[in-house]
Amino acid sequence: MDNYNPPVPFTDPLEKNIRPGFLTFLCVLTFIGSGLSLFTNLFSPVLAPIALEFIKGSSFESIPGILDVYEQLIKVPAWQFFLVAFFCASSIIGAIFMLKMKKIGFHIYAISQLSILFISQLIIGGIFKPKWTDIFFTLLFIGLYAIYYSRFSNLEEDKEE
Repeated sequence: MDNYNPPVPFTDPLEKNIRPGFLTFLCVLTFIGSGLSLFTNLFSPVLAPIALEFIKGSSFESIPGILDVYEQLIKVPAWQFFLVAFFCASSIIGAIFMLKMKKIGFHIYAISQLSILFISQLIIGGIFKPKWTDIFFTLLFIGLYAIYYSRFSNLEEDKEE
């Protein structure tokens, strides 16, 4: 009885390649946010004209500025939505790599998120300019992921084992 060592329920969170719970939480939030943005950007070119026609004859027409938003939305070329959708998808891919504790995931995620901000600003513009909250949350998530960057491994490290 004196030599009994109960099992340790937790591993050392500082040990390399052990995924912290908060990192998992960040990745899940990325899957939700980028996934919704991906579907929105994929289907906006098709659904925006339908939504505009629906709004014109409904009680939604009384919402200030809603017709302007949808009229500008249908003027945006579809390829611009698909470009943003591409970066949303690559953001999800980056999060998947970060779930696997790979450094490349951080780089893919950061480049994708910053590209979405700049694409919105430079190419699409108009009502789609990023708001300060978009900039804040983009930088916040990149910063929170950067906290875990030193624990991530390179892709080549798995091949050596």
